[in-house]
Amino acid sequence: MLQSFWRALLASAPILLLISSAGGYWVSRRALRPVDRITATARSISIRNLSERIPVTSSGDELQRLAETCNAMLGRLESAVNQIKQFTADASHELRGPLSFTRTVAGVALRNPHADPESRSAFEDIADEAAKAAVLLEEMLTLARADAVTFDGVLEPVDLTAVVEEACGMARPLADARGLALEVSCASEQWMTVLGDFQSLRRMLWVLLDNALKYTDSPGQIDVVLSAASGQATLMVRDTGIGIAQTDLPHIFDRFYRADPSRSQVEGTGLGLAIAKWIAEIHHADLSVASEERKGTTFQLVFSLCDA
Repeated sequence: MLQSFWRALLASAPILLLISSAGGYWVSRRALRPVDRITATARSISIRNLSERIPVTSSGDELQRLAETCNAMLGRLESAVNQIKQFTADASHELRGPLSFTRTVAGVALRNPHADPESRSAFEDIADEAAKAAVLLEEMLTLARADAVTFDGVLEPVDLTAVVEEACGMARPLADARGLALEVSCASEQWMTVLGDFQSLRRMLWVLLDNALKYTDSPGQIDVVLSAASGQATLMVRDTGIGIAQTDLPHIFDRFYRADPSRSQVEGTGLGLAIAKWIAEIHHADLSVASEERKGTTFQLVFSLCDA
């Protein structure tokens, strides 16, 4: 009987071990499922969706208290971020008036024929700096609206070819003045229509063209290529400029980010590419950049085409 018992025990031990392991795994997964939901929700929350909250189960255990604590923390963060956004928008809006008045007074003073050369030079500096500050405030207002996740434009069918032609028409005189060749290539066999806002798309392309104009020395070349394939339109802005270091590429769309000193010597607010990225996002377009130092930079936009 003892031998039969031991043989049965040894034979059933692996089966019992498998059953206990499977049962332990099932119990642990069931117990940790709320933790997985909390982790997944926490990872998905960013500055763009701080209003989301972690799901709370009425279990009365530590997991419920953890979820409630995290939600309270997210609420405080959302309140603080909203205050910063509102302050940025209000300050930018309120400063537009004094800056406009300063530019007007400086312009009137410059028209005074009796002003001495020293005073005229000072008024010119005031007017120039006020103009730069006005551009900065306008871009800060744009990004404040972006942070609010609101877009007051109307998305309608827009021909990308018309956007490219108008933006490049604005950039061509600047390119000629700087000794740069601006080449535009658009696939003419079909209309490339996307759902978007014409003014915003033109502004986004102008940001990319302006970036190429600033960082390309004469004699350089800027190529704008628009093509379509497989229901998608691809817009590329390629230059032969100074390029961007590989360490700077991951941050090129960050606000106020200025790359190496050679690029920082060029005047700018550091907000243009951040605005371009936001405009691409509201149009559900993919904006990417590839660059090599001293060989040039290529920005690429990929849109989904729609029926005209």
